[in-house]
Amino acid sequence: MLINYSKIFKRNLFDKTKEEKEIFFIKNLKKLHNYHQKNSKEYLHISKTLFKSNMNKIENFPFLHVQMFKEKNLKSVPNNVDVKTFNSSGTSGKNLSMINIDMKTSLLQSKTLSRILLSVLKKKVDKIYFIDSETTLKTMQNSARGAAILGFKQIANSSEFILDSEYNVKKNIIKKIIADKKKICFFGFTSLVWLNFLNFLKKNKIFLKKKDTILFHGGGWKKIEKNKVSRNKFNLECKNYIGSNRIYNYYGMIEQTGSIFLECEYGLYHPSLFSEIIIRDENMMPCKPGKMGIIQVCSLLPVSYPGHSILTEDLGVISEIDTCKCGRKGNGFKVLNRIKDSEVRGCSDVY
Repeated sequence: MLINYSKIFKRNLFDKTKEEKEIFFIKNLKKLHNYHQKNSKEYLHISKTLFKSNMNKIENFPFLHVQMFKEKNLKSVPNNVDVKTFNSSGTSGKNLSMINIDMKTSLLQSKTLSRILLSVLKKKVDKIYFIDSETTLKTMQNSARGAAILGFKQIANSSEFILDSEYNVKKNIIKKIIADKKKICFFGFTSLVWLNFLNFLKKNKIFLKKKDTILFHGGGWKKIEKNKVSRNKFNLECKNYIGSNRIYNYYGMIEQTGSIFLECEYGLYHPSLFSEIIIRDENMMPCKPGKMGIIQVCSLLPVSYPGHSILTEDLGVISEIDTCKCGRKGNGFKVLNRIKDSEVRGCSDVY
């Protein structure tokens, strides 16, 4: 029997302590683990060959290195089941992840994303403005960026795109935003928000001064690292020019669509009831809180592919457990950097 998702959707997504969540999460992760062992030969081979420990803790469960999804076309459904293959938004366009999502997994991911976002919005907003081009949905629909846009569309009654096909700001949209009296929301990849939208506003000395405006952004930090843009600098510029007092960065990846980690007002990312975080050292042992290591992400959502436990290529640290001032229980963590290419290896090599 698979997970009773409808029962989980009725719960508060952030109110379980780490100890409470551990019991809940192990029970459900075991169900996914058994399901994928039964339905994915690759996952069965890796989990049986490399992992021998007792699954009495979340960190003892088998995991795949994220590189596996770039080297193998992993599925946990029969070939006659319709799936849509999504790809990561790699800057080089080469060696992209292949994520096979069927209808059931897609619905679970969409509903979870909506619940996570509504945990801060409380209800749908009247309009969401995408700091992106509408052509993205045509040319990159099956990418992480396209999937994010489609996912965020759920939280608004209507939507519009701020950038044209050349990724320049459409001036008529700026007039619409200024005239809009209803509660609105912005979403964009971090680099597009900074390089395309904010730069336009600053150059033209436009201050939107919108009240109660919310901005969601994620990914794309690498493109603005050379500008030495810190979280504080980014948020301050957004507040000054866009008028957003509520700014939410998120950490997520195409390999676990829907299981995003929202950043709270105190700068920490928090797993929802559907996800969990583990930090591992260079020997793959779990790190203690406060020690930097490699981020492993766990999710209860991937059913059509074995993406429920993934070792990423990111470095992070668990900073708080059950004590974050935002009130969310469980692990509160920071994402620090990417691992150098020469260090990014794992169970994909062994396989």
